[in-house]
Amino acid sequence: MQYDDEKKVILVVDDDPNNLKLLQEILKDKYKVYASPSAYRALHFLEKRIPNLILLDIEMPEMNGYEFIQNLKKDYRWAEIPVIFLTASEGRDKEQRAFELGAVDYVLKPISPSVVMARIELHTELQSYKKDLEKMVENKTLQLLKTQDIALELLANVTATRDNETGAHIKRTTIFAELLVNNLMKLSHPKYIVTEDFKENLVKSAKLHDIGKVAIPDNILRKPGKLTADEFNIIKQHTVFGARILDSAIGELGDDSYFLYIARQLVISHHEWWDGTGYPYGLKGEEIPLAGRIMAIADVYDALISKRPYKEPFNHDFAMDIIHRESGTHFDPVLLKLSHEVMEKFYEVAQNYKDENYEMKMLIHNKKGSY
Repeated sequence: MQYDDEKKVILVVDDDPNNLKLLQEILKDKYKVYASPSAYRALHFLEKRIPNLILLDIEMPEMNGYEFIQNLKKDYRWAEIPVIFLTASEGRDKEQRAFELGAVDYVLKPISPSVVMARIELHTELQSYKKDLEKMVENKTLQLLKTQDIALELLANVTATRDNETGAHIKRTTIFAELLVNNLMKLSHPKYIVTEDFKENLVKSAKLHDIGKVAIPDNILRKPGKLTADEFNIIKQHTVFGARILDSAIGELGDDSYFLYIARQLVISHHEWWDGTGYPYGLKGEEIPLAGRIMAIADVYDALISKRPYKEPFNHDFAMDIIHRESGTHFDPVLLKLSHEVMEKFYEVAQNYKDENYEMKMLIHNKKGSY
């Protein structure tokens, strides 16, 4: 189904052959005109080709013009086609009903060539303008989304450069979170209703989960040994610091900041525990936002399989065993049960994004001048 490349396409639907012939004669020089003597045949035509505009008679046997436009507006493929009604009957009630059903105009018979041509030109130009405007909005939206993605990436890179953890940690945890949320969408569990917007914003936000660490002093953040109790209490504040960073951005963006609300939920709550013993607020059970519960699984798994100043990396099976032992204490038990199968894919992700290999790839990429 496509528009004519050279001339705009007009579909005329009228059971009077004389009207069809007249309209074809009036319009043939400027438009490509298709004529249909019945509404049923017109619907069949629409399955093959989408016109730029429809001229539609009201009084027709079998299916009248009102019934035809109702069918038209029910189908997303045709709902936006402008319809101009043609009728010999004059009356405000008919005119009002035509507009209520979605017609853009109303032309009385007998047809005046100059009037019908002027109306068609007006509405085809309006339709073209509307499509151009929609395209412009779409392009601007894509540009805005790209800008958001770049800004989030820059913030994540700032975190990675200050922390002992690498960019690969951010990459891995983001992929883990994406696997978990995609699995929830696929399962459609009544306790975990996940929308496409939530999924997209969570995946974007996952890379920011430790953004608050930029506010932690270097002597604590980069300490090579085990932290003291006081130092660990300071580290805990990275969740609050991260939320404050995002709060300022949310305040500036206002209604355009929905994507940052998910980020804030994730940042502030990914260290909360299901049993209420986590931080910073000791939230318990479903008080913890779903974004935080998902990120907790991704973040802890990656911490377990990664080398730290205070420990060697654990293997996948041992890490999974630790996580499942903490079901109902650290982690949402239902979420963990639903995620068991997809978490087996974590091992492959970890192998593909090892710390040393990921850093090497980034250096090679930079040498090519892509960043």
